[in-house]
Amino acid sequence: MKKLLKLAIVVGAITVAAKMVAAKKEEWEGLTEPQVREKLDSKLPNRVPTEKRSEIADKVVSKMRDRGVLADDEETADTDS
Repeated sequence: MKKLLKLAIVVGAITVAAKMVAAKKEEWEGLTEPQVREKLDSKLPNRVPTEKRSEIADKVVSKMRDRGVLADDEETADTDS
């Protein structure tokens, strides 16, 4: 009985973690490059130097572009109109 309870707790924790990760992905998908940079800038602590912030933002934007989750500025302008 204890093993079944432990298994249920582990499965529940994994499910909650998976839902949280999916929600975070959804939050970042479809953002434009300036929006991603602005969001990163607000999330990074002020102790991080400006050069390092820019470097981090460049890497994140590059990875998002490679994965195809970064929206183009033109697409966003077309849908906003």
